[in-house]
Amino acid sequence: ATPVDIFIHDTYFIVAHFHYVLFAGTAMGVWAAIYFWFPKMFGRTMNEFWGKVHFFLTFVFLNGTFFTMHILGAVGFPRRLADAYHYETFHHLQPLNAFMTYCAIGMVATQIIFAVNFFWSMFYGPVAGRNPWGANTLEWTAPSPPGHRARRCRQPNKPLGGNQTMASEQRWSGCPKPSPWLGES
Repeated sequence: ATPVDIFIHDTYFIVAHFHYVLFAGTAMGVWAAIYFWFPKMFGRTMNEFWGKVHFFLTFVFLNGTFFTMHILGAVGFPRRLADAYHYETFHHLQPLNAFMTYCAIGMVATQIIFAVNFFWSMFYGPVAGRNPWGANTLEWTAPSPPGHRARRCRQPNKPLGGNQTMASEQRWSGCPKPSPWLGES
């Protein structure tokens, strides 16, 4: 890898690789998590059509931006220069740099779709059921969104250490004392 490192050192290739790893790996994962957990957080689902539009446009513009950076780096376009086009050597790369800039602007503009879908769906999205994804994990058995104190307190058999005073007052569990009139025992 040393010969390649010498060739691409201080070029746009390094910038492209860094942003592919951090932006694509992190931002796309965060958006996927928001789409997945949105029903659990707000009790509604986001618009699926606009979610797909957001994903595909982001994917296209992301690759248009950062893959073009890889190409520029592979031909030796330097980073850390205020104006690399001051040198005639790089004049033929101007169209690629312009394309990369348009893709970056498109990628940022695409996030408006996400923001509008997010806030619109918070108030007007279809009401989500308990398990809108058909997942078989425990968190989807709770209502969406879970209400205040939605988890049911589970009383242990005996307090840690066998302290009978705490057992009689049920102070060890963190649960409120049961109310006999609610049918709890």
